[in-house]
Formats: sequence, structure tokens, C-alpha cells
Amino acid sequence: MIPKDYTALSLGEVRAGLDETAQQAEAMFGRLDARQLNWRPDDARWSVAQCVEHMVTANRLMMAAADAALDDAQPRTVWQRLPVLPGIFGRMLIRSQVPGGTRRFTAPVQAQPAASEIAADIVHRFVAQHRDTVVRLRGLDEARAARTIMTSPFVRVITYSVLDGFRLMITHDHRHVEQARGVMQSPGFPE
Repeated sequence: MIPKDYTALSLGEVRAGLDETAQQAEAMFGRLDARQLNWRPDDARWSVAQCVEHMVTANRLMMAAADAALDDAQPRTVWQRLPVLPGIFGRMLIRSQVPGGTRRFTAPVQAQPAASEIAADIVHRFVAQHRDTVVRLRGLDEARAARTIMTSPFVRVITYSVLDGFRLMITHDHRHVEQARGVMQSPGFPE
């Protein structure tokens, strides 16, 4: 599923997309050994394992931020209470991560992958995380996800709806799955 407009995905479409992404990652990267997973085309590009580890870390941080926003006992920041901005930030961030985009980004420090070898179970951890997330999202009301504002785990002054957070997650995952696929298609990739 490569949607035309990630900003309009329903919660059901996000769940289906996360499930599909887990299946794709398992099919594409699940049989790679540690040497293949950690191979880098050059010093400036990430390995397949680094792409996957980055997604696991970013998704864990996004889930924690969404959970905090959905916890009614948590106080709301001034940024969460501002009208209009969360909708603007959400759509802008989702569009910035669309797969195939030409703009390169530097990963936030909290989500940067390890520079050393990454364990070969990283693909399994990614797939398990997605399956757990899909189960968790089954219990989430879409209207509540659309109206509850969360704070970005990466930039505290940026807010968006929890639903947009999950839309951003799937968009970001698709972008990095494509990046990892590109690594495998690079000349010199070990067979």
C-alpha cells in the first residue's frame, strides 16, 4: 500500500499499512545475515540494519509520546493547547517524509542508529514492534486520536494530533524501507 495522500489515512489504513510494512520488511530483509544487514555502500550512507534500527527507535519514541498525550492525567503543554498549529505541523511533517522525496534529513540525536554492528535480530524486532502497534491501535478510537494533541518526541515545540503521529510513523517507515531497499541494490552489496 503506497497511498497517494498520507495526510488523509484513516486509523484503519494506518493499521493496515503498519502490518503491510512489517510483512514487506520481513520478506525483504528477514533472510539477510549480520554481514549483509550491516554492510554500507559508503561512509555517508546507512546500512539496512541502521535504517531498521532508526525506525524501531523513532517508532518507540512516537508511541511513548502518543501514550503520554492519550493519558488524561498528564498535563497539557502550552504548545498542545494552541489551535491550528498542530494541524499545520502534522500535515507538513507527514508530507516531508513521503517516500521518494529528494530532501535529505538528519535524524534527531535520539533516533540515530548505532555506528557499530547492529544485532541480526533487528528485523525481527521491527516486525514485532509493528505487530504490537497494530494490536494497540485496534483499541484506539479514531475520533479521539484525531482530536488528542501530542508533542513531538524530537522537537518539543512541534505538536500534531495522535492520528497524524501515526500517519507520520507509517510515512517515515515507508521512506526508510525504500532507503534500505536501495542499499541492497547498491553495487557491491554482499550476496
